[in-house]
Amino acid sequence: MTHETKTDSSTKFTKDILWVGLSQILIYLFGFFTLPALTKNFGAETYGLWAQIGVTVGLLNPILTLHLGTATVRYLSAENRKEKLSQAFSNMFWLIVLIVLITIAAAFLLKNDLSILLFKSNVYDVFVILTFIWAGTGALFAFLIAYLRSKGKIKELSFINILCYSFKFIPLVVLAFLHFPLWFIVIVQISVEFIFILSLFGSITKKVGFRKPSTANLKKYLSFSIPQIPSGALLWIIDSSDRYFTTSYLGLSQTGIYSASYSIGSLVSMFYVPISFVIFPVISSFWEMGKVPSVKKYLEYSTKIFLFFGVPGSAGLYILSKPLLQILTTSEFLAGGGTLTLLIALSTLFLGIYQINLYIICLIEKTKFMPFIVGLSAVTNIVLNMLLIPRMGIMGAAISTIVSYAALSLIVLIWAKKRVNYRFDFVFLFKIVLASILMVIVIGILPLKGILNIIIAVVVGIAIYLVSVLALKTLSKKEKKFVHGFIMGIKDQIFH
Repeated sequence: MTHETKTDSSTKFTKDILWVGLSQILIYLFGFFTLPALTKNFGAETYGLWAQIGVTVGLLNPILTLHLGTATVRYLSAENRKEKLSQAFSNMFWLIVLIVLITIAAAFLLKNDLSILLFKSNVYDVFVILTFIWAGTGALFAFLIAYLRSKGKIKELSFINILCYSFKFIPLVVLAFLHFPLWFIVIVQISVEFIFILSLFGSITKKVGFRKPSTANLKKYLSFSIPQIPSGALLWIIDSSDRYFTTSYLGLSQTGIYSASYSIGSLVSMFYVPISFVIFPVISSFWEMGKVPSVKKYLEYSTKIFLFFGVPGSAGLYILSKPLLQILTTSEFLAGGGTLTLLIALSTLFLGIYQINLYIICLIEKTKFMPFIVGLSAVTNIVLNMLLIPRMGIMGAAISTIVSYAALSLIVLIWAKKRVNYRFDFVFLFKIVLASILMVIVIGILPLKGILNIIIAVVVGIAIYLVSVLALKTLSKKEKKFVHGFIMGIKDQIFH
């Protein structure tokens, strides 16, 4: 690889992360302000219902797509033949539509039983139907976005995500403050997604065409993606089943309180999602060209970038979570925050390490092992939830999640070490943890009541962290050069 090619690929990688990062920050801000809109106008129980709908949609989305979005990125990233792209896209889209329609029909037939299973009451049967329809539109939208991702259209899909979430967020807040019923708000969310699906589908098929379904290469794609379905469902168990166990043992109100703290703690994911989203098509192309050292480099640097921002982010949320809950919610939600939010943030750190490095399993086409890997952590999560939630309440749910994600991250790091000689820099980690602790000590003595004081604390915290990082000589010359290029890339994109 020439120096110019390396520079171009690194520059594009940085720019793509910036675009996805921008869209994720805005999406998280939308979600952040959804919290007060719903909690202040509906209370803990209805917010718990909203949270249950959200985690159920999160479970169903990858199942309804058969994880074909991952197959799209894996196999179509380097494909430029229009005929093959058109047939592959059409085959997968037809299959997903069929599965979505069958699933929605099943929800109609089983709505009462599903209402009891999901919400611990049969009075929410209308929400069962809406949940499954929403999962269907979400699956189709996710697949179309995956196609754009496979073709490197990161800037375009970032704009689409921002627009989609804007058109969902604004009416949600307005309707919530006007006290419209929750079922109507959900219908509006579904309608917005459906409009974007039609627009995306038209844009993609205009470029590559749309064909009748056939079996061409479908077996290959399914053999790659289907093994990921159980692992996706098992990963959902780790991520979201705590909400179901909390509802079962403690009720919807406690689920609402836990979900509010979870919304704040999981903000750390905004640091890994852009990296994880961008890195897969990049390293897939390198792998196909036999450039294993480049794969190793991107995995190691991506993990470092995430931890550089994620560790201090977790520490800062520990201090700021209760003041934020006081501003964004009502008094009944203040039982969360503090240690609970820190545990959730730390579990998100482990999840980020896993999500960035799991692609090594996809590259070597060993996805059949993923259900066993994730299954081990899922069983651990279920057992810990059953043991800890009745004894420790929502704190037990957070502990079970952090243990499960820690196990997952360790497994994929060992696998990456074996396949590409991956190195995890523990000295780097120690230094950023130490810098984060110094930051927390300083901002912990500042007044944190009110949004202005919180903003001041964030600015001071960032300054303390960066000074500490420099004082501890955390970054090598090569890494400083990389960070400098990263910052210059941000500046160029902003002014551009």
